[in-house]
Amino acid sequence: MIQIQKICWNVTSKCNKNCKYCFKFVENDLPFQMNKIILNKLSKVGVNEITFSGGEPFMYDSFYKLLKLSKSKNINNNIITNASLLDENNINQYLHYIDKLILSLDFVDDNKNKEFGMGTNYYKHLSKILKIVNKNNKRIKIQVNTVVFDGNYQSLNLLMTELEKYEIDTWKIIRFIPLRGKALQEKEKLAITDNQFLQVVNSLIKANVNYKIKIDDNKAMLKTHYILLSSGKLIKSINGDDILIDDLVEKGDKSGG
Repeated sequence: MIQIQKICWNVTSKCNKNCKYCFKFVENDLPFQMNKIILNKLSKVGVNEITFSGGEPFMYDSFYKLLKLSKSKNINNNIITNASLLDENNINQYLHYIDKLILSLDFVDDNKNKEFGMGTNYYKHLSKILKIVNKNNKRIKIQVNTVVFDGNYQSLNLLMTELEKYEIDTWKIIRFIPLRGKALQEKEKLAITDNQFLQVVNSLIKANVNYKIKIDDNKAMLKTHYILLSSGKLIKSINGDDILIDDLVEKGDKSGG
């Protein structure tokens, strides 16, 4: 296996949302024992930071055990999540093993969130989660990810102002990318032009807010971005093409032992 320090691990393809811009991979999930073997391999080749994603990572049945094991190997755990499966009753058990919580949010208006697949009362719930984390877990870094597309690029100033209510570290603006899946199907409806994205950049680059704004046009991701799929396949996106680099599930591993 090649040497990698940072990796994005899509632990599941399952998701409880239906975002119109989603470009997730659709692969079968592996049982915990097989993911345990994979995690050991990642640790041995020098991986020291994992960004868990999906799908929705909290839909993976053994996600808590995987997080705990990863942290025991001194790996920094980042999680990209819609946070809909987190609440005041379960959140602290997870946060103990998380270094960075990355929350997806595209609209303050929950009617818009529903229209674009995030469901009813999405922002209302996410707001509660942010307040809980702010109150109880000061050590955890918080990042909010916003995908910029034709449905929201003109309303980002409202979201920018709203985020000042919380103690977040970074607001990451990500240009919509029709790479695969549903995003590719919705390309004509959601894609924005270079000039429209430049309009977004110009409106935010000089903003005076209490958090860092990071703007990502996705060009870097298309050049070098390693993703570990839920099936154990390691791929790299190269100029928009998904290239298989390795398969971390060996024949002897398939029993899950």
